[in-house]
Amino acid sequence: MLKLIGVAVMAAMLAACGNAKEPGNGPQTSAFAAVKEGALLVDVRTAEEFASGHLPGAVNIPHGEIVEGLSALNTPKSTKVVLYCRSGNRSGIATTSLTQAGFSRAMNAGAYSALKPVWDAAGS
Repeated sequence: MLKLIGVAVMAAMLAACGNAKEPGNGPQTSAFAAVKEGALLVDVRTAEEFASGHLPGAVNIPHGEIVEGLSALNTPKSTKVVLYCRSGNRSGIATTSLTQAGFSRAMNAGAYSALKPVWDAAGS
């Protein structure tokens, strides 16, 4: 009986892992949908990283300058802002900075490498 429960738990875990990679699931798809609905897409990597490749429509504002950068663009604090970087770390820091500055709809979309296939698949 214990073996049967263990097998069932392992099967459920494997199924969950498989679903996370299917199109239509995960934060990357949510980020894409938000941008398609009008969210501002911001790449918070360095200018050099941005120049080496970025998502279509993204603006480049390094994470340490995010609040000032959005203010310079006259971005209302109610604007949905989708942020990404190389790994998700800097976009997480930028999301926190924006939230603390009153931007109530900032979203950490994570890593460029995880987002790019979603954008490519959609033909953007």
